[in-house]
Amino acid sequence: MTRLRTLRACGFTALLLASPSAFAGSLVDLFREKSLVTLNLAPIGPALASTVASTYPVVSASSSVTYVYNPEFETFERRTGVLRPAIGGERAETIGAGQFDVALSYFYVRLTTINGDDLSELVNRPLVGGRFIEVRVPSGVRLKDGRVATFVPVRVTADLDVVAHIVTPEITYGITPDLDVNLTLPVIRTSLDVAAAAVPDPRFPKFALAPGQRNVGLRTSASDAAEGVGDLLLRAKYVLARGRPFDVAAGLGLAFPTGEVDDLQGAGTYRVQPLLIVSRVFADRFQPLLNVGIDLNADRVGRSVLRWALGATAQVAGQLSAGVVFLGRHELGRQTEPIARPFFFQIERNNIYDASIGLRYRFAESWVLSTNALVPLNRDGLRADVIPAVGIEYAFSAPWVASAGETLSAARLGAHP
Repeated sequence: MTRLRTLRACGFTALLLASPSAFAGSLVDLFREKSLVTLNLAPIGPALASTVASTYPVVSASSSVTYVYNPEFETFERRTGVLRPAIGGERAETIGAGQFDVALSYFYVRLTTINGDDLSELVNRPLVGGRFIEVRVPSGVRLKDGRVATFVPVRVTADLDVVAHIVTPEITYGITPDLDVNLTLPVIRTSLDVAAAAVPDPRFPKFALAPGQRNVGLRTSASDAAEGVGDLLLRAKYVLARGRPFDVAAGLGLAFPTGEVDDLQGAGTYRVQPLLIVSRVFADRFQPLLNVGIDLNADRVGRSVLRWALGATAQVAGQLSAGVVFLGRHELGRQTEPIARPFFFQIERNNIYDASIGLRYRFAESWVLSTNALVPLNRDGLRADVIPAVGIEYAFSAPWVASAGETLSAARLGAHP
């Protein structure tokens, strides 16, 4: 249930506090409250709904624990060494036939800027298309030059607080030694707080109030939260080549719009995500990687996005690995319809660059703990100052693989007493 407090301007009155009222609907519906419409904040809602989900990080589909088939013993053997990056990078290695990897990650996302402007201190432009934002004063107010006006241009300061808590379970299974499949479905709690204050705009001196006139303005705030699933992501990876100079794999992802767009939890479109993956492990301690792909928007191809990742992971001490991956996102077109009167900001076509920095620690043979930070390298689009993450991962063999291994071992013991 939304908690809403509104301050309305009426005649010459100063800022008046209205009694709290209930407001039901999605998070985007907060912007349709009457006072926010008056202050031209309503168009911000659909713009946020179309773009917020694209800011959420996506966990890697690669397993930290990999298994290599040993033909001499007809079984799989664990491969030790560097672990996978947590966010933003895939490696060509597969987990191995009949092997499972389950992981659970948590991300905290708080959006703080848009196109470099602070979301907590958005100030309207004085004019857009020759128009300004105004507050109506039906009974009239006297201006400094003696005129009586029934409206006053206002300077609006808006504070938007967009927060997402994302818990992401995923499971990876090795169908064959060369083919992995991965299923990822985030569970998201999103919250939105909107506050705005309007005062007579000093940028229009001819509308200055006469001395002694009480102020005319508006102050309003609203907040709500929602829980739900995000977009379902199904991914597959197939190894095309192994060995020198690099391992090469092809990836394919299918994103399904299961997240609620108006609650800032989903993109609202089907997406097809082909990916080329190149990596190589050196001395079981160091692994560079390169990913190049595209997110094809099945509804609007012009809104597709080119993506790349370049970085490396390394075993730094014992079972501790560190990774740094640089990420690029190049939008082929703006991701939503333009705001008709962009008094506060406009959604543009963006080029977004991030660095994913993380540590991963292996323990008890098959468990991995991770911590990660996604740090923006530029200020285009909607951005967080940093996106922290923690996660845990566990790899194990399918029961039928273990049974087969036990049968083979028994056969060898019988043949060689």
